Amino acid sequence: MPAPVIALGLDSMNADVLDAWIDAGHLPNLERLRGRGTYARQVNGALYRTENSWLTFLHGCPPEVSGEWGFQDYDPVHHRIVERSSYAFRNYAPFHALAAGKRVIAFDFHYGDVVDNVKGLQVFGWGPEGNVATCRSEPPGLLAELVDRHGYHPLFPDRDCDGSKVLQSYRVPSLYDADAMTSLRDCLVEGTKRRTAIILDLMQRGPFDLALCALNECHIAGHVFWHLSQQHPLGGLIQGEVAADYLRDVLAAIDHGIGEIVDAAPAGSTVVVFSPHGMQANTLDMNSMLFLPELLQRWNSGRAALAEGDPSGPVPPPRMDYRRHWREELWDLATPYGRTVLESPLVQAGRGDPLDWLPGHWYRPLWPAMRAFALPGYSDGLIRINVAGRDGESGVPVSAYSALCDELAELVGEVTDSRTGKPLVARVLRTRGHPEESGSALPPADLIVCWRDDVVTDVVEHPRLGRVGPAPYFRSGGHTSEGFCLLVGEGFTPGARIGVGQTPDLTATLLAMMGVAEQAHVSGYPIARAIDAECA
Repeated sequence: MPAPVIALGLDSMNADVLDAWIDAGHLPNLERLRGRGTYARQVNGALYRTENSWLTFLHGCPPEVSGEWGFQDYDPVHHRIVERSSYAFRNYAPFHALAAGKRVIAFDFHYGDVVDNVKGLQVFGWGPEGNVATCRSEPPGLLAELVDRHGYHPLFPDRDCDGSKVLQSYRVPSLYDADAMTSLRDCLVEGTKRRTAIILDLMQRGPFDLALCALNECHIAGHVFWHLSQQHPLGGLIQGEVAADYLRDVLAAIDHGIGEIVDAAPAGSTVVVFSPHGMQANTLDMNSMLFLPELLQRWNSGRAALAEGDPSGPVPPPRMDYRRHWREELWDLATPYGRTVLESPLVQAGRGDPLDWLPGHWYRPLWPAMRAFALPGYSDGLIRINVAGRDGESGVPVSAYSALCDELAELVGEVTDSRTGKPLVARVLRTRGHPEESGSALPPADLIVCWRDDVVTDVVEHPRLGRVGPAPYFRSGGHTSEGFCLLVGEGFTPGARIGVGQTPDLTATLLAMMGVAEQAHVSGYPIARAIDAECA
């Protein structure tokens, strides 16, 4: 019988930071594994980098092949975004469902859910990172049993675990509130201990071939504690109020848990520690969720609705008195005009909309009458053009589409950081040559705005549309496309480092270890073969 594989998703950890902390001796268990295993950086080349990071790994191919663009569906007729609580896996099953007869443990990975044709244990919604998550397990009572035995995740106390509920995300505390940061750190450290106990419990419930488990606390910590640990404009203003490196505290707790899991693993197990994406100073949230939707609204109406600044005067210094949730602080920045045309977050929250916190979604009542607008998203800027016939009855004519794409690309290319004058946009990608091109291989956005990774700001300038901000930062850490994997076990050379690969390479590797024949849609190349090729 082949040795089992334990794959631990150290979700959204910056590989450079991780390497530095291992080198410094802060993470002794990961240091031990790194010395015994093969290490590789991996790039997730998919667009919609946040929405598709885990999906590309689970499918083993990019969304252009799988036909699935994250966990949101856009209804162009009704101008409506629907956020699902899990990936749909419409065309391809996740790779762990392809190993017929293999016993699998699947626990809490990003936007996962119970799927058919998996023999073993599946548990989702105990301590997720996503905006919404399905609380479900197979067998059906397993999630409730684990909660009874090990407790709720501290971020999600006293929730219903009957297997039919959708769990809303934790409430991101204000980055400017040191006490709230400390409280969150304590919750994440305790959550890591309970998560480790659950993984050990699941491993002890009989033999298994693959344990695929996510360690979500580092994902949350990276979003919220980045400015307390790494380079960020807010960091120098608040780090003195916090006595420790909270991101490293959480990683130390995770490292301890990894040590317990490895020590309890069956003899001969292969251990894989990985992340399909990384973290850096956040260049995504403010740009895609606030600046882009507001600028497009101004371009369409000629009036400011949110976070209107005065471009005739100097840029105000950053404020440090924000203490409420981002949505409340931002809604206070709505103009009188904005309060008449935007849908308030309180109204959206009242009807249970999971996107009530995202300012770009407040513009939804305006979308049908706009020539183009920003689709709510979590990473790149997403622009949808209202095309007559494709997007309801009104809209711009098909003949105007190409010129409008060019105009919008030029418009966003003129946005600059008010504090430094640097442009925000790296490039603008056009997703279709004609508006009536359709099919699952195409995303709902007509234009994808890729932001520069080296510009982080709270206020932007446009030569014709004015200033947006200053506004409070939301999450100081944002996603990158670079992840990593560390593989320890038979067939992997101790201490080896190989060249940068693609995320689907790890998918192909895990499938090969489970004895699954090559899948036509999986674009990766097994890493053990890459080692052989480099050594040849």
